[in-house]
Amino acid sequence: MKSLQEDLKTGNFKQAYLLFGEEAYLRQQYKDKLIQALNPDGDTMNFTRYEGKGIEVREMIDLCETMPFFAEIRVILVENSGFADYMKSLPDYIRMVFVEEEVDKRSRMYKAVKACGRITEFARQDEKSLMRWAAGILGREGRKIRTSDMELF
Repeated sequence: MKSLQEDLKTGNFKQAYLLFGEEAYLRQQYKDKLIQALNPDGDTMNFTRYEGKGIEVREMIDLCETMPFFAEIRVILVENSGFADYMKSLPDYIRMVFVEEEVDKRSRMYKAVKACGRITEFARQDEKSLMRWAAGILGREGRKIRTSDMELF
């Protein structure tokens, strides 16, 4: 997760990202942050979202091979698809973000993204991490909570 945070901070993005794991809240948060960073103006002409296993692969490949319209990059978000083989030859102007609940680390998708991008797994958070996270939110609001009270939650 630290390397993804570093990319978001510096603005030096890889060609592909794979966000996966059972922690749905973190997956969603980082997906939104990444899409916002890659597409800050909300450009709908150069942003496309696909979802599910019924993706028309040829259509997506054609879109990937189409130059961006009055922009430097085209962003493609693919959620819950299990897709990947095209990844071996992505054009420089494409940024792909895959968001999956589960990924087999032996799969072609995993290996393809690892070769040209960044993989971030969002595993279930332990109790201490969740307590620090909640305390941080309260702290930003000017509130404090004792550890014993936090444990009651």
